[in-house]
Order: sequence, then C-alpha cells, then structure tokens
Amino acid sequence: MLPFEINRAIPLSKLSKSKDGTALFAPLADNAFLFERRYIMKIFLIAGKSGSGKTEAAYIIKDALSKTVVTNLSKYIKIFALEMTEWDGDDHNKPRTFLQHMGDKLREIDKNFLTKRLLEDTEIYKQYYDNIVVCDIRLKEEIEYIKNNTNNEVITILVKSNRLNDKLTDEEHNHKTENEFLEYDKYDYIVENNYDDNFKKEIDKIIERVK
Repeated sequence: MLPFEINRAIPLSKLSKSKDGTALFAPLADNAFLFERRYIMKIFLIAGKSGSGKTEAAYIIKDALSKTVVTNLSKYIKIFALEMTEWDGDDHNKPRTFLQHMGDKLREIDKNFLTKRLLEDTEIYKQYYDNIVVCDIRLKEEIEYIKNNTNNEVITILVKSNRLNDKLTDEEHNHKTENEFLEYDKYDYIVENNYDDNFKKEIDKIIERVK
C-alpha cells in the first residue's frame, strides 16, 4: 500500500486560467489532472485481556517504528477516575471496577463515545506521527467503528495469554470488556504471549510485514 491515498483529482482545465483569463496550463488542460494526496497513517489496534501483554506489544512497535505514539481508549475514562475518586493515577492500583462501570456509562450515552474521541485525536497525532498504537481495545464494535470511519490503514492484533490477572475480582474478570473481544474473528494477527523472548519475535514479524 502506498503511504498516501489520492484524495481527489482536479482537472487542470478548471485551474487553467488566471483571473485575467490567461491560460496557465494550456498545453495540458484538456487531458491532465492535478492529484491531491493525503498521507495515510498506520493505526495498530491491540486487544487482549488484562495483563496479557498489550502494552508490552505496543512499546515493541513504538521502539521499532519511528514517529509512533502509544495511546489508549481508557485515557478518557481515567480522567473521570482521577477527578471522581482518590486514585493517584498509578496503574498498579487503578480502580478497575470504577473504570469498567464508567466505560459502560459513557457507552450508554453514545456507544461510540470512546472511539469517536480517538478518531478526533488522530487529527492531532497525524501532525506529529506516522503511526498510532491503541493498546487497550476491548470490544468488537470498537474495532469495526474505527475501521469503518477512518481512511488510515488499520492493523488489528489479538494478544492471547493463559495467565489471568489475579488482581481482578470475579466480577471484573466476567465484565464484557474482559471477554467480548475474543468473539471477534477478523484479527489480522493473533499472538500468543508465553512471557518469554518469543513474544517480541512474533511482534517483530508483524512489524516487518506491515512496514
């Protein structure tokens, strides 16, 4: 894929005269077009259970590809947690139940609340970066909404692990954001994380394929 797309083709005949009527592109105007191009970013969407290695995969990609930013959908939810709870922002003691319930509340307001915000952010990111890595995809509809509402190249990765995050309660483990993404069957890549050196090698293979 080219790193840009043709946004529109403008016939030079429409641009062929100056204000005084003088021909600007007379030899070419009848059959020529001016092509406007728009740069295409790569957006990596990484899904997986809590503790599966999504963030690790994101930073492997960031380290391998220049001009790459790592972000997440939950940052919008975390803002509310910082404002409405005593949480200090440390991921090791984040109020996961609050975050899950706030995510549900935002999706009740608008099921695409978080993904719309993310796509708005890409308009800023593209001024500075070539690649975006979203390291906390949780729902099938999040993937489909992003894929269907951007002209950028979207690469989906599922990180699988048999190791459960023992910091989660049963309720948190059973929440849809810990399970629904497993029902999605259109991932571009599925990587098994056995917490060894092979994990990085598998992510590196993906990077080589999409460069």
